[in-house]
Amino acid sequence: MQIESEFFSLPKSGNHKDEYEDAFNRGTLVNKGTAYYRFAIADGASESSFADIWADLLASGYCNGKFDSTQIQKSISKLSKAWKRQLNGKALPWYAQEKLHSGAFSTLAGITFRLTDAPSVAFDAVAIGDSCIAHIRSDKIIAFFPLGSIDDFHNRPVLISSNAVNNLHLTSFVKKWTGTAQAGDSFLLMTDALACWVLTRYEEDTSVIKKIHGLACEQDFINLVEVERQSIRRDGSIYLRNDDVTLVRVNLL
Repeated sequence: MQIESEFFSLPKSGNHKDEYEDAFNRGTLVNKGTAYYRFAIADGASESSFADIWADLLASGYCNGKFDSTQIQKSISKLSKAWKRQLNGKALPWYAQEKLHSGAFSTLAGITFRLTDAPSVAFDAVAIGDSCIAHIRSDKIIAFFPLGSIDDFHNRPVLISSNAVNNLHLTSFVKKWTGTAQAGDSFLLMTDALACWVLTRYEEDTSVIKKIHGLACEQDFINLVEVERQSIRRDGSIYLRNDDVTLVRVNLL
């Protein structure tokens, strides 16, 4: 079996690319006949300082094997030091320095596939916050992790902070998922706005999954997002909230 992946991203409408505060990453490791493929996304909180750097460190840390959900405080501590090192030497006004002490905040969702000679693929995933992973089979959602419905999305998700003081109770909010997948399955990693949109559209028409599978290039993704950001639901709300959006599409071949 083989794994192929594609990455799509877009900042908020009206923002430049350098204002994008989501992050995504992938990593591969082969050890004793097992190939480990890791994928991760993170959604930096805009109201915090240098959230883009923090989100990138979390996503890359997971994919590089530096994020251990069983020792989460230890893992975050190491990544927090890396975040502070990247900010050393930056000339910041006093108010930015004050805000920096509060730390940066981000969600995280990561999944690891373990490929062997077996016909199926074992995987395990971890999530903190409202970035999500969908397991797709025959263009149907068979699992949605860690949230299960549109009502589970709200304005105050659990966040990982670069300041250890803010993570005292974080362990109880770590969600874990293990399972197996087969050839032909796919997985979608999505930050919150896009994940909520997928569930909303899926409830109305399951063909939205085919639409996502049909994305052939970055421009296709941009076109889809721009249309959905202006599409109105029957209740008057927008289908796709104006936020940074990230999609990682993983196909098992």
